[in-house]
Amino acid sequence: MVDANIIKDFFEVLNKNNLKYVLIKNDDNVIPNQLESGEDIDFLIYPSDYDRLIDVVISNGYEKRMGESCKRYFLYQLREDIFLRKDDCYFHFYEALSCNPLTNMGKCKMPLENVVQEYIWNHRIWDSVNRWWIMDDISILLYLIVRSIFDKMCFRSKYIREIEKRIAYIDEEDFFLLARTIFYGFTSRMIQMVKNKNYERVLNEYLSYTDY
Repeated sequence: MVDANIIKDFFEVLNKNNLKYVLIKNDDNVIPNQLESGEDIDFLIYPSDYDRLIDVVISNGYEKRMGESCKRYFLYQLREDIFLRKDDCYFHFYEALSCNPLTNMGKCKMPLENVVQEYIWNHRIWDSVNRWWIMDDISILLYLIVRSIFDKMCFRSKYIREIEKRIAYIDEEDFFLLARTIFYGFTSRMIQMVKNKNYERVLNEYLSYTDY
């Protein structure tokens, strides 16, 4: 188990240096006290703070490691991920919320539409108990669905648990508008299947959908 103080100290470094970041998710609330050794914590870093983040963390004793850039292409001018280590804990940053496109061109990362990125930064929430910035529930719900379909190509049980904690937000207009920039004409069908817990059918129906 990762020492919780390592995690708390890292957030303190981010906060005291006024870096604009957001914690992408915290499945089952394992951060900071129950994170398994070797697991990573996922963040977004605001693009204008990308270079400064590297300088700050290295000067504070964190080691920069090779991230996904060694095995993936980064598309549409998305800069490579920043992968950091302190002892047995890893901190993983992206400058935009991204996904793996379902193509035959190899392993890629591509950013979601700008409207999604802007929504995340405009709606991030300060968690005063843990003293960190988190995504709001609509952003997390969208991310979990996108990650399940594009990155994992299935709905894992831990993602389903987190989706169902936030399922009430799936009927919000903001969620629909953001999801439509990704799923287009399939958006309403995707929402219906997730609400009905037909997770095992979502990917196949999405791949076979033609009425865009």
